[in-house]
Amino acid sequence: MTRRRPIALAAALGVMIGLGSASAQTVVVRNVPPNTRIEFVLNGSATATATAGADGLATLTASKGALADRDMMDVLVWVDDCGSTRRVLVMSRAIGPPPTDSCRRSQIQGLFLLQRVTSILVDVETVSPTVRLRQGPLPEEWLKPPQPEVAKQPRISIAPQGAILFGGGQTANLGGVLKPACGDVTTCTATDRAFSFSGGFSYWFTQYVAAEASYLRMSPSVIDASGSGDHFRFDSNVDGGLIALVGKGGFPIGRFRLFGSLGADYHRATFTTHETIDPTTAPGGTTTLQWRTKGWGPVFGGGTEVWITRAIGIYGEFTRIGLNGAEDGNGEAKTDTMINSVIVGGRYRLGRR
Repeated sequence: MTRRRPIALAAALGVMIGLGSASAQTVVVRNVPPNTRIEFVLNGSATATATAGADGLATLTASKGALADRDMMDVLVWVDDCGSTRRVLVMSRAIGPPPTDSCRRSQIQGLFLLQRVTSILVDVETVSPTVRLRQGPLPEEWLKPPQPEVAKQPRISIAPQGAILFGGGQTANLGGVLKPACGDVTTCTATDRAFSFSGGFSYWFTQYVAAEASYLRMSPSVIDASGSGDHFRFDSNVDGGLIALVGKGGFPIGRFRLFGSLGADYHRATFTTHETIDPTTAPGGTTTLQWRTKGWGPVFGGGTEVWITRAIGIYGEFTRIGLNGAEDGNGEAKTDTMINSVIVGGRYRLGRR
């Protein structure tokens, strides 16, 4: 206990010295013209004067004893604009302010607690002055000039990164997929254009580079051929689908992104033909022929997408899809053609917006 007493006494002495050095009120006036005379009037008596500097600041410290025998009191604040002079009046709420003479007077709304350590910041930049008050020294950031407000730009959607789901309708020129089904029959009609659906998943590592996987369904209800000859008739269709794996490169322009794609597809397709022979000289009946092909082919194309919001977009794309493959088995059937595809659909970005 004896060893610690000098330390405690020193700390107490430091607090007393600090309070003693901050025992007078300080008024800082900002945003006044340079060389303007500033007066600080407390309860009707001028306690300090100063001249504003080139930075528009003036600091005034009240003479000691300005509060007389009071430690604190409730006050009202006025600011007089007298042309080349500004006057800050701090008056007890029980005492009215002196006459204004020819000055324009503005009252600061509010009731304030004035102590011996009170610091007051008065800003006269606008027609109606404002006051900030602190029991102690003013923070440095209060004295810094206000930063101009930067107008916030409207938030617009941009071509995003990350995981994206997509799906759409597709119209395709089949490139003669079913022409072999007609053979040399003169009366035969083969579908050369069909509508189907596709969808998939892409991941944009940046706004410029992505990887994508998609699936295209080939429906037998829309990809078919039919024909007839002497004493026979037939119909053929294709049932299957393909998976395309591509790399994509994009160029974003605000809400838009132009892109190109290059990769490969793997298809599996089943070709079915039902042939009916009319009973004439030979017994009639219906025969079903079927073969399956599978294999890899090239995929390339390009398009554009537009993002309506940060999560929802629409797109259009033109793609060339190669169907190259051999029969799945010991047969000799082959598939070798190119499909021209136009897709229009929507996109949805997953995860954080």
